[in-house]
Amino acid sequence: MSAAPAPKLGSRGLVTLTRACTNACIFCDQQGLPARDAIDVDGVHAALEALRPTHDEVSFVGGEPGLDPALATHVAAARTLGFTRIGIQSNASNLLDSLRVQELVAQGLTDVHLTLLGAEAGVHDYHTGRDGSFDTLLRGLAAARHAGLDVVVSTVLTRSNFRVLDDVAALVIARGVAAWCISVPIVAGRAEERFDRVHPRLGLALPFAVRALSLARARGMAAFVAGAPLCLLGPFGAFAIRGDALSDGTRDHAPSCDTCALRTVCPGVDAAYLARFDGDELAPRDTAVAPDSATIAHPLAAAFVGPGERAPRRAEESAPSPAKVRRALPMLGRSVPAVAEVGRGERRSGEALRALFPALFEADAAASPEDDARGDDDGRG
Repeated sequence: MSAAPAPKLGSRGLVTLTRACTNACIFCDQQGLPARDAIDVDGVHAALEALRPTHDEVSFVGGEPGLDPALATHVAAARTLGFTRIGIQSNASNLLDSLRVQELVAQGLTDVHLTLLGAEAGVHDYHTGRDGSFDTLLRGLAAARHAGLDVVVSTVLTRSNFRVLDDVAALVIARGVAAWCISVPIVAGRAEERFDRVHPRLGLALPFAVRALSLARARGMAAFVAGAPLCLLGPFGAFAIRGDALSDGTRDHAPSCDTCALRTVCPGVDAAYLARFDGDELAPRDTAVAPDSATIAHPLAAAFVGPGERAPRRAEESAPSPAKVRRALPMLGRSVPAVAEVGRGERRSGEALRALFPALFEADAAASPEDDARGDDDGRG
């Protein structure tokens, strides 16, 4: 009988507790999945037991896992099974009760993974679809840190926030966050329905991301990027981590990637993003470097487990790619010959209008002699 596989040190599994959530994020990749209440305690325990042979860390995710009233029980079960680190991925709405946070810590919770989408309420609340969520997140962050938990923060890279990532870096540094990760959005759920509202061109947005991450690293913070192609990160490919979100078969590479020396270690891009933009940003670059092994093995990198289950892709065709639009542009403004409805031999002269529209000619014939006379008098006859 073969021995069970040893747990992967630093490898973190995830258990989804519920799909219910108090936010309505514009990039939510679970939108469209059927609603589901919290899993019963036995079901969660069975999921933990299934993970334990191959993982020594675990995160509880949702939806919002804090909505599960049995969360503390689940944390205690994970600790009993021997998980060395136990986290929750939360929007902080259920971390405001200090007694509950203390109970979670007492049962074995080690870290909290929050999502911060801007450095001010207007930006963050726009992304979450809930007024007041920015204040809630900062209060929950403070409560978690006060309880001694490691707080890690991820920021989803969107069209609306990539230019203000320096401000986010300053905020996570000031708030004592242990690690920060900027992640490329996944094309699923609302992020697929609202593609052009959510997804930035990566060639434009990623330079802002690596600048902000560099600022955080310069202050001693562990800072990572997830889901970005290495050619667009250039020398900052050392910041990249690869999580579960990048190994589900939804990623792809452009034809130009085939000759890249980093092809086997690059996550590529979301296949739907590639279809939309034809990979015109992607190309082998001498400046690109592989992910750094020390970054991937960082103790806090494993906390960024990704969103878990996501909605299936839509079957209908997406909007035409810019390349297809560019090919059509030369025709804009040009008249296109219509398909002839009448053959050349069947064309009629203007006299045939009398047969087609007799009422027009009858009205003309019915004109009074007085009208004709007036026409003669004024020179129009």
